[in-house]
Amino acid sequence: MRGVTITDRTEDNFLAINLVDILYQIGDFIEDTEWEISAVECFGTAADKLHEIADRKARLPGKVLLQLAENLTQVIDGVFIGYRNDRLNPWIIIEAVDSSAYDVQSDSEDVLKRIRQHFKQVADLPSEEIAISR
Repeated sequence: MRGVTITDRTEDNFLAINLVDILYQIGDFIEDTEWEISAVECFGTAADKLHEIADRKARLPGKVLLQLAENLTQVIDGVFIGYRNDRLNPWIIIEAVDSSAYDVQSDSEDVLKRIRQHFKQVADLPSEEIAISR
């Protein structure tokens, strides 16, 4: 896997993106991805539901995560691990880092390319930081 960190900022120096913005860049892959969520801290009308799913350690379909993410105002922390087609290893990991950045690791160069093109402040993660952690 390779990875990037996204740190787009508003004029007031707040993080300018949210989880849903990254999920939109995944495109059609969202359809066949199941997600494991952990260590999530977030706000919005879907926050309680997302906390409940994370606490149960249940996987959820990509469409459901997208719907929940559309109803979040802020994700402070969280790890979102995506699996395709019942594979054992994830193909993507999205990590919200203390309201300051999102780290995205993926084995899809296409998704990483879309992220680099769509967001303004994107840097490659050093290879020593890329690891699958749960």
